Amino acid sequence: MRVFVTGANGFVGQWLEKELQHHGHEVVCAPGPDVLDIADRSGLVRWLDDPAGPPDALIHLAGMAFAPDAGHDPTEAFRVNVGGTVALFEALREIGIRPPVLVSGSADVYGTPRPEDLPLREDAPSAPNSPYSLSKVAQEGVAAEASARYGFSLVVTRSFNHTGPGQRPVFVVPAMAQRVVAVKRGQAMTIPAGNIDVRRDLTDVRDVVVAYRLLIEAATAGKLPDRFTVVNVASGEAVTVREVIERLCTLAGVAPVIEKEQSLVRAGDPTEISGDASLIGQLVGWQPRISLEQTLVDVLATC
Repeated sequence: MRVFVTGANGFVGQWLEKELQHHGHEVVCAPGPDVLDIADRSGLVRWLDDPAGPPDALIHLAGMAFAPDAGHDPTEAFRVNVGGTVALFEALREIGIRPPVLVSGSADVYGTPRPEDLPLREDAPSAPNSPYSLSKVAQEGVAAEASARYGFSLVVTRSFNHTGPGQRPVFVVPAMAQRVVAVKRGQAMTIPAGNIDVRRDLTDVRDVVVAYRLLIEAATAGKLPDRFTVVNVASGEAVTVREVIERLCTLAGVAPVIEKEQSLVRAGDPTEISGDASLIGQLVGWQPRISLEQTLVDVLATC
């Protein structure tokens, strides 16, 4: 099938394009933000109205993905995450097509979870507590309205932390990997870090894009039980940042001191976030295949 993808030039998008092509799908990538503003409805119409034919399915990845970026510029976060999603559905309506759509959402919509709600299921309460999580809750609302009012078949993923080769070093795993490599090269003696004892659910990006492919294939084939589906994409296990650093150090053959640096500490960081991935397993048979160890090996290799 022909799958149109927004945000294909980003971290997840580059892996998704490979995954879709590997399984025989034609991928039509939206231009990057320097060419196409995701909130520009007219520009989206021009891209979607492809002379070669309409999309059989659409995966919407474009938007602001790093929560601190949204904290620094909430207006832009809402413009692209919410306004961009509105513009996309309005562009599809203007052309008169209704392909199944997967919207890449975030587990940040759960906010700071209560210990008794862990691991988080899809029926756990949404409790957004930051500009980023608020923008992702609003994005889900836009998708739900498009499904209810206009008949779109829609999947919204609540994707938990994911990492892998090629991720920007503003994210914790590649950031720590770079610091470990600096120690190995004799460029540093310690590993500065922030909230090292928080626990996070980490999935390899290469497993995440398999989940997206399986979900959009199922939606296109009419195999999902509901027109509007919200589903967690998670490993189901949580590890501390400290453990990630220690594993990276072991793999690199170094044993530096981990130093807590106050400037890297995020106030109000939840103690633990972990997800229940039972639903996606039931719907499409997905489960993560790549171990955290392998992910860390591959991230180190790119530093």
